[in-house]
Amino acid sequence: MEKEIKLFLAPMAEITTAAFRKTVRSFSPQAVLYSEMLSAAAIVSGGMHNEYLLKKNEDDDPFVYQILGGDPELMKRACIALQERGPLGIDINMGCSAPEIIKKFQGCRLLSDIKIAEKIVKSCREVCKCLLSVKMRSGFEETDVDYIVDFALMLQDAGVDYITIHPRHGKLSFKRKADWGLIKEFKEKLSIPVIANGDILTPEDAISCLEETGSDGVMIGRAAIASPWIFYSIDMLLKRGFYDLTVDLFDIYKDVMESIADTLPENLHKSRAHRFSFYYFKNFVFSHELMNKIRVLDRIDLMINTLRDYLERNPHERVKSFKGGLYGIHEDLAGSRY
Repeated sequence: MEKEIKLFLAPMAEITTAAFRKTVRSFSPQAVLYSEMLSAAAIVSGGMHNEYLLKKNEDDDPFVYQILGGDPELMKRACIALQERGPLGIDINMGCSAPEIIKKFQGCRLLSDIKIAEKIVKSCREVCKCLLSVKMRSGFEETDVDYIVDFALMLQDAGVDYITIHPRHGKLSFKRKADWGLIKEFKEKLSIPVIANGDILTPEDAISCLEETGSDGVMIGRAAIASPWIFYSIDMLLKRGFYDLTVDLFDIYKDVMESIADTLPENLHKSRAHRFSFYYFKNFVFSHELMNKIRVLDRIDLMINTLRDYLERNPHERVKSFKGGLYGIHEDLAGSRY
Protein backbone atom coordinates (compact mmCIF):
# COMPACT_ATOMS: atom_id res chain seq x y z
CA MET A 1 0.00 0.00 0.00
CA GLU A 2 1.36 3.41 -0.96
CA LYS A 3 2.42 5.55 1.98
CA GLU A 4 0.63 8.66 0.75
CA ILE A 5 -2.76 6.95 1.20
CA LYS A 6 -3.76 8.14 4.64
CA LEU A 7 -7.52 8.65 4.62
CA PHE A 8 -10.12 5.87 4.63
CA LEU A 9 -13.92 5.89 4.68
CA ALA A 10 -15.03 3.11 7.02
CA PRO A 11 -17.28 0.36 5.64
CA MET A 12 -20.73 0.71 7.20
CA ALA A 13 -23.81 -1.44 6.65
CA GLU A 14 -26.65 0.51 4.98
CA ILE A 15 -24.47 3.65 4.85
CA THR A 16 -21.53 3.43 2.46
CA THR A 17 -23.76 3.03 -0.56
CA ALA A 18 -22.71 4.08 -4.04
CA ALA A 19 -24.87 7.17 -3.45
CA PHE A 20 -23.03 8.24 -0.29
CA ARG A 21 -19.60 7.40 -1.72
CA LYS A 22 -20.32 9.68 -4.68
CA THR A 23 -20.72 12.64 -2.32
CA VAL A 24 -17.60 11.80 -0.30
CA ARG A 25 -15.62 11.52 -3.52
CA SER A 26 -16.85 14.95 -4.66
CA PHE A 27 -14.98 16.45 -1.70
CA SER A 28 -11.99 14.12 -1.61
CA PRO A 29 -10.37 12.57 -4.69
CA GLN A 30 -7.74 10.74 -2.63
CA ALA A 31 -9.72 9.03 0.18
CA VAL A 32 -9.99 5.24 0.00
CA LEU A 33 -13.69 4.36 -0.17
CA TYR A 34 -15.24 1.14 1.13
CA SER A 35 -18.38 -0.75 0.23
CA GLU A 36 -21.09 -1.57 2.69
CA MET A 37 -20.34 -4.61 4.86
CA LEU A 38 -21.11 -7.48 2.45
CA SER A 39 -22.09 -11.03 3.32
CA ALA A 40 -19.73 -13.56 1.72
CA ALA A 41 -22.57 -16.09 1.64
CA ALA A 42 -24.81 -13.67 -0.27
CA ILE A 43 -22.05 -12.90 -2.76
CA VAL A 44 -21.42 -16.58 -3.46
CA SER A 45 -25.08 -17.62 -3.59
CA GLY A 46 -26.16 -14.71 -5.79
CA GLY A 47 -28.14 -12.64 -3.29
CA MET A 48 -31.07 -10.70 -4.69
CA HIS A 49 -29.44 -7.32 -3.96
CA ASN A 50 -25.90 -8.15 -5.11
CA GLU A 51 -26.23 -6.11 -8.31
CA TYR A 52 -26.88 -2.95 -6.29
CA LEU A 53 -24.64 -3.53 -3.27
CA LEU A 54 -21.61 -4.53 -5.35
CA LYS A 55 -21.92 -1.67 -7.82
CA LYS A 56 -18.89 0.60 -8.20
CA ASN A 57 -19.13 4.21 -9.28
CA GLU A 58 -16.83 5.29 -12.09
CA ASP A 59 -14.93 7.52 -9.66
CA ASP A 60 -14.93 5.16 -6.64
CA ASP A 61 -11.28 4.15 -7.01
CA PRO A 62 -9.34 3.75 -4.84
CA PHE A 63 -12.03 1.37 -3.60
CA VAL A 64 -12.19 -1.63 -1.24
CA TYR A 65 -14.89 -4.26 -0.76
CA GLN A 66 -15.44 -5.48 2.79
CA ILE A 67 -16.68 -9.04 3.33
CA LEU A 68 -18.21 -10.69 6.37
CA GLY A 69 -18.23 -14.41 7.11
CA GLY A 70 -16.89 -17.26 9.18
CA ASP A 71 -16.41 -20.03 6.63
CA PRO A 72 -12.96 -20.07 4.97
CA GLU A 73 -14.25 -21.60 1.72
CA LEU A 74 -17.12 -19.14 1.34
CA MET A 75 -14.80 -16.23 2.07
CA LYS A 76 -12.36 -17.51 -0.54
CA ARG A 77 -15.08 -17.83 -3.18
CA ALA A 78 -16.37 -14.33 -2.34
CA CYS A 79 -12.86 -12.95 -2.88
CA ILE A 80 -12.68 -14.60 -6.29
CA ALA A 81 -15.99 -13.03 -7.31
CA LEU A 82 -15.14 -9.55 -6.00
CA GLN A 83 -11.64 -9.48 -7.41
CA GLU A 84 -13.10 -9.66 -10.93
CA ARG A 85 -14.59 -6.19 -10.32
CA GLY A 86 -11.15 -4.61 -10.04
CA PRO A 87 -11.01 -3.18 -6.51
CA LEU A 88 -7.89 -1.80 -4.85
CA GLY A 89 -8.46 -4.39 -2.14
CA ILE A 90 -10.71 -6.72 -0.18
CA ASP A 91 -11.15 -6.27 3.57
CA ILE A 92 -12.13 -8.99 6.05
CA ASN A 93 -14.51 -7.87 8.79
CA MET A 94 -13.33 -8.84 12.27
CA GLY A 95 -14.90 -5.87 13.99
CA CYS A 96 -18.69 -5.98 13.74
CA SER A 97 -20.20 -6.49 17.20
CA ALA A 98 -23.89 -6.74 16.26
CA PRO A 99 -25.53 -9.62 18.18
CA GLU A 100 -26.89 -11.29 15.05
CA ILE A 101 -23.38 -11.32 13.56
CA ILE A 102 -21.70 -12.65 16.69
CA LYS A 103 -24.21 -15.53 16.87
CA LYS A 104 -22.99 -16.69 13.46
CA PHE A 105 -19.36 -16.65 14.67
CA GLN A 106 -18.53 -13.75 12.39
CA GLY A 107 -17.27 -10.19 12.86
CA CYS A 108 -15.44 -9.57 16.12
CA ARG A 109 -16.28 -13.10 17.30
CA LEU A 110 -13.48 -14.32 15.04
CA LEU A 111 -11.04 -12.60 17.39
CA SER A 112 -11.78 -15.32 19.96
CA ASP A 113 -10.43 -18.10 17.72
CA ILE A 114 -7.05 -17.38 16.21
CA LYS A 115 -6.94 -20.68 14.30
CA ILE A 116 -10.24 -20.11 12.46
CA ALA A 117 -9.24 -16.52 11.73
CA GLU A 118 -5.91 -17.70 10.31
CA LYS A 119 -7.65 -20.22 8.03
CA ILE A 120 -9.95 -17.51 6.70
CA VAL A 121 -7.10 -15.10 5.98
CA LYS A 122 -4.94 -17.75 4.31
CA SER A 123 -7.87 -18.91 2.17
CA CYS A 124 -8.49 -15.35 1.01
CA ARG A 125 -4.81 -14.65 0.48
CA GLU A 126 -4.51 -17.72 -1.71
CA VAL A 127 -6.80 -16.19 -4.34
CA CYS A 128 -6.43 -12.44 -3.75
CA LYS A 129 -4.10 -10.69 -6.16
CA CYS A 130 -5.31 -7.29 -4.91
CA LEU A 131 -4.61 -5.89 -1.46
CA LEU A 132 -5.98 -7.94 1.44
CA SER A 133 -6.71 -6.23 4.76
CA VAL A 134 -8.48 -6.83 8.07
CA LYS A 135 -10.56 -4.38 10.04
CA MET A 136 -10.59 -5.52 13.66
CA ARG A 137 -11.35 -4.56 17.22
CA SER A 138 -9.06 -5.01 20.23
CA GLY A 139 -10.77 -8.24 21.24
CA PHE A 140 -14.11 -10.00 21.45
CA GLU A 141 -15.10 -9.73 25.14
CA GLU A 142 -12.01 -8.05 26.57
CA THR A 143 -8.77 -6.41 25.56
CA ASP A 144 -5.75 -8.59 26.28
CA VAL A 145 -2.91 -6.59 24.79
CA ASP A 146 -0.47 -9.49 24.48
CA TYR A 147 -3.09 -11.73 22.86
CA ILE A 148 -4.38 -9.15 20.38
CA VAL A 149 -0.83 -8.15 19.35
CA ASP A 150 -0.06 -11.83 18.73
CA PHE A 151 -3.31 -12.05 16.75
CA ALA A 152 -2.22 -9.10 14.61
CA LEU A 153 1.20 -10.68 14.06
CA MET A 154 -0.60 -13.82 12.88
CA LEU A 155 -2.55 -11.74 10.38
CA GLN A 156 0.69 -10.21 9.14
CA ASP A 157 2.34 -13.63 8.77
CA ALA A 158 -0.76 -14.98 6.98
CA GLY A 159 -0.33 -12.36 4.26
CA VAL A 160 -2.48 -9.36 5.20
CA ASP A 161 -1.23 -6.15 3.56
CA TYR A 162 -2.51 -3.76 6.23
CA ILE A 163 -4.64 -3.76 9.37
CA THR A 164 -7.22 -1.26 10.58
CA ILE A 165 -7.62 -1.34 14.36
CA HIS A 166 -10.57 0.04 16.33
CA PRO A 167 -9.20 -0.10 19.90
CA ARG A 168 -12.36 -1.13 21.75
CA HIS A 169 -13.33 -4.75 22.32
CA GLY A 170 -16.60 -6.05 20.93
CA LYS A 171 -18.61 -5.94 24.13
CA LEU A 172 -17.96 -2.21 24.44
CA SER A 173 -19.49 -1.38 21.06
CA PHE A 174 -18.87 2.41 21.04
CA LYS A 175 -18.76 2.90 24.82
CA ARG A 176 -15.74 4.34 26.62
CA LYS A 177 -12.88 6.12 24.94
CA ALA A 178 -10.95 4.39 22.17
CA ASP A 179 -7.50 3.38 23.41
CA TRP A 180 -5.18 5.01 20.89
CA GLY A 181 -2.25 3.62 22.91
CA LEU A 182 -3.04 0.18 21.51
CA ILE A 183 -2.79 1.53 17.97
CA LYS A 184 0.70 2.78 18.82
CA GLU A 185 1.51 -0.68 20.17
CA PHE A 186 0.43 -2.25 16.90
CA LYS A 187 2.51 0.22 14.93
CA GLU A 188 5.59 -0.57 17.00
CA LYS A 189 5.19 -4.35 16.70
CA LEU A 190 4.04 -4.77 13.09
CA SER A 191 5.94 -4.18 9.86
CA ILE A 192 2.81 -3.75 7.71
CA PRO A 193 0.82 -0.48 7.67
CA VAL A 194 -1.55 0.16 10.58
CA ILE A 195 -4.64 2.31 10.09
CA ALA A 196 -6.21 3.98 13.13
CA ASN A 197 -9.97 3.98 13.75
CA GLY A 198 -12.11 5.15 16.65
CA ASP A 199 -13.03 8.53 18.18
CA ILE A 200 -11.80 10.53 15.19
CA LEU A 201 -14.61 13.05 15.18
CA THR A 202 -12.97 16.20 13.80
CA PRO A 203 -10.13 17.00 11.38
CA GLU A 204 -7.99 17.97 14.36
CA ASP A 205 -8.66 14.57 15.95
CA ALA A 206 -7.25 12.93 12.84
CA ILE A 207 -4.01 14.88 13.08
CA SER A 208 -3.73 14.17 16.82
CA CYS A 209 -4.29 10.46 16.22
CA LEU A 210 -1.64 10.31 13.50
CA GLU A 211 0.83 12.10 15.76
CA GLU A 212 0.05 10.09 18.91
CA THR A 213 -0.02 6.65 17.32
CA GLY A 214 2.39 6.94 14.42
CA SER A 215 -0.25 5.17 12.33
CA ASP A 216 -0.06 5.11 8.55
CA GLY A 217 -3.54 6.53 8.14
CA VAL A 218 -6.93 7.11 9.73
CA MET A 219 -10.28 5.52 8.99
CA ILE A 220 -13.43 7.49 9.79
CA GLY A 221 -16.99 6.21 10.02
CA ARG A 222 -19.75 8.01 11.89
CA ALA A 223 -18.16 11.46 11.67
CA ALA A 224 -17.87 11.10 7.89
CA ILE A 225 -21.61 10.49 7.57
CA ALA A 226 -22.39 13.75 9.32
CA SER A 227 -19.52 15.53 7.54
CA PRO A 228 -18.79 13.99 4.12
CA TRP A 229 -16.30 16.82 3.63
CA ILE A 230 -14.15 15.75 6.61
CA PHE A 231 -11.52 14.09 4.40
CA TYR A 232 -11.07 17.33 2.46
CA SER A 233 -10.54 19.19 5.74
CA ILE A 234 -8.00 16.65 6.97
CA ASP A 235 -6.16 16.79 3.68
CA MET A 236 -5.95 20.58 3.95
CA LEU A 237 -4.59 20.27 7.49
CA LEU A 238 -1.94 17.83 6.33
CA LYS A 239 -0.91 20.02 3.38
CA ARG A 240 -1.44 23.57 4.66
CA GLY A 241 -2.05 23.40 8.40
CA PHE A 242 -5.58 24.82 8.15
CA TYR A 243 -8.93 24.33 6.42
CA ASP A 244 -11.72 26.70 5.44
CA LEU A 245 -14.83 25.63 3.54
CA THR A 246 -18.51 26.48 3.25
CA VAL A 247 -21.17 23.87 2.55
CA ASP A 248 -24.86 23.94 1.69
CA LEU A 249 -26.26 21.29 4.01
CA PHE A 250 -29.54 20.96 2.14
CA ASP A 251 -27.93 20.47 -1.27
CA ILE A 252 -25.70 17.70 0.06
CA TYR A 253 -28.63 15.92 1.71
CA LYS A 254 -30.73 16.21 -1.43
CA ASP A 255 -27.91 14.87 -3.63
CA VAL A 256 -27.35 11.78 -1.47
CA MET A 257 -31.04 11.03 -1.08
CA GLU A 258 -31.83 11.42 -4.77
CA SER A 259 -28.87 9.22 -5.63
CA ILE A 260 -30.17 6.54 -3.24
CA ALA A 261 -33.47 6.68 -5.13
CA ASP A 262 -31.70 6.44 -8.49
CA THR A 263 -29.25 3.64 -7.68
CA LEU A 264 -31.07 1.31 -5.27
CA PRO A 265 -34.31 -0.69 -5.57
CA GLU A 266 -37.30 0.82 -3.81
CA ASN A 267 -37.33 -1.78 -1.04
CA LEU A 268 -33.90 -0.53 0.10
CA HIS A 269 -34.73 3.19 0.03
CA LYS A 270 -36.16 3.45 3.53
CA SER A 271 -33.35 1.64 5.37
CA ARG A 272 -30.54 3.51 3.59
CA ALA A 273 -32.25 6.90 3.71
CA HIS A 274 -33.11 6.60 7.39
CA ARG A 275 -29.61 5.51 8.36
CA PHE A 276 -27.98 8.38 6.48
CA SER A 277 -30.48 10.89 7.87
CA PHE A 278 -29.90 9.77 11.47
CA TYR A 279 -26.24 10.79 11.36
CA TYR A 280 -26.44 13.67 8.91
CA PHE A 281 -29.13 15.45 10.93
CA LYS A 282 -26.60 15.99 13.70
CA ASN A 283 -25.72 19.09 11.69
CA PHE A 284 -29.01 20.68 12.78
CA VAL A 285 -30.06 22.10 16.14
CA PHE A 286 -33.38 20.23 16.27
CA SER A 287 -32.10 16.94 14.88
CA HIS A 288 -34.32 14.86 17.17
CA GLU A 289 -37.44 16.61 15.89
CA LEU A 290 -36.33 16.08 12.31
CA MET A 291 -35.60 12.40 12.80
CA ASN A 292 -38.94 11.78 14.47
CA LYS A 293 -40.63 13.07 11.32
CA ILE A 294 -38.40 11.07 8.98
CA ARG A 295 -38.98 7.76 10.82
CA VAL A 296 -42.63 7.59 9.71
CA LEU A 297 -41.81 8.27 6.05
CA ASP A 298 -41.11 5.69 3.35
CA ARG A 299 -40.63 7.96 0.34
CA ILE A 300 -37.40 9.80 -0.29
CA ASP A 301 -39.08 12.85 -1.83
CA LEU A 302 -41.06 13.33 1.39
CA MET A 303 -37.88 13.05 3.46
CA ILE A 304 -36.22 15.73 1.33
CA ASN A 305 -39.27 17.96 1.71
CA THR A 306 -39.14 17.49 5.48
CA LEU A 307 -35.65 18.98 5.64
CA ARG A 308 -36.63 21.68 3.14
CA ASP A 309 -39.55 22.71 5.39
CA TYR A 310 -37.30 22.72 8.45
CA LEU A 311 -34.77 24.98 6.74
CA GLU A 312 -37.45 27.36 5.56
CA ARG A 313 -38.25 27.86 9.24
CA ASN A 314 -34.56 27.94 10.20
CA PRO A 315 -32.78 29.43 7.15
CA HIS A 316 -29.65 30.29 9.13
CA GLU A 317 -28.87 26.56 9.47
CA ARG A 318 -28.69 25.78 5.75
CA VAL A 319 -25.23 27.09 4.87
CA LYS A 320 -22.34 26.57 7.26
CA SER A 321 -18.68 27.47 7.25
CA PHE A 322 -16.09 25.24 8.86
CA LYS A 323 -12.71 26.67 9.73
CA GLY A 324 -9.88 25.29 11.76
CA GLY A 325 -6.20 24.58 12.00
CA LEU A 326 -3.61 22.77 13.98
CA TYR A 327 -3.66 25.61 16.49
CA GLY A 328 -7.02 27.11 15.64
CA ILE A 329 -10.68 26.72 16.46
CA HIS A 330 -12.94 24.00 15.09
CA GLU A 331 -16.64 24.65 14.58
CA ASP A 332 -18.64 21.61 15.58
CA LEU A 333 -21.72 20.19 13.91
CA ALA A 334 -24.18 22.35 15.81
CA GLY A 335 -22.19 25.53 15.24
CA SER A 336 -20.80 25.96 18.75
CA ARG A 337 -17.08 26.37 19.33
CA TYR A 338 -14.77 24.37 21.54
